[in-house]
Amino acid sequence: MTLALLIALSSILSNQKVAVADGTDSSAHSHDAVVVDLNAKNARFVKQGEPLAATGRSIIIDLLAPPEGALPNPKNLRAPFDRPGIEKLLENDRVTVWRYTWQKDKKTPLHFHRNDVVVVYTAEGTLASITPDGKTQMNPHTFGFTKFSPKGRIHYEELVKGEASAVMVELK
Repeated sequence: MTLALLIALSSILSNQKVAVADGTDSSAHSHDAVVVDLNAKNARFVKQGEPLAATGRSIIIDLLAPPEGALPNPKNLRAPFDRPGIEKLLENDRVTVWRYTWQKDKKTPLHFHRNDVVVVYTAEGTLASITPDGKTQMNPHTFGFTKFSPKGRIHYEELVKGEASAVMVELK
């Protein structure tokens, strides 16, 4: 029996914690992975050595490092995903995966990121990230745009243009 592998990937980011690729891939990987299906706006966890079965356009996040734990929250700020309208898609000992759609004219609560997060956008628009001292950074994004967001950030977000929805993979 012959096994045909579908592999068409483009590496989009890599660091010591994750390697992220955009495309299709049915092969097995040497690390645990999260596969984000862009069209379904959904995600699933794939154990090391199991086939990814990512046959439609997907963002594939290989988890390169073991969990390192969360930062302490000395100011007892709100958790980043403690917000109205968020949906938890999955949770295990490696990741928690969330799905969220930002609403125009509704700021997220001020929050502290205790963990690193890989954000996979599923719409096109611009979010403003605002720190407690009022500094604002504009974050334009397109469908499939993916970024690594390091832990330790304190901010709130506001949709300022277009739409914003994402699948967010919080590393443990």
